[in-house]
Amino acid sequence: MSDVTSDSAPEDRPGLNIQDLVNVLRVINTCTQRGAFRAEELSGVGGLYDRLNAFVQSTGVLKDEDAAPAATE
Repeated sequence: MSDVTSDSAPEDRPGLNIQDLVNVLRVINTCTQRGAFRAEELSGVGGLYDRLNAFVQSTGVLKDEDAAPAATE
């Protein structure tokens, strides 16, 4: 048997928020600009970026002009 129960308090579990996803978009953008991905990885990375970006856009957190979060250096 496991000691894990389904009624554990939500505050015990790590969580993500929309700003975390925006930060992931920025990381992907920065890595792409710096050439961190191989050619065969680009479609997977791009697909993930597109799905995350669409989700973040649907929340209304980003405006259209913020669709591609700027990379920070």
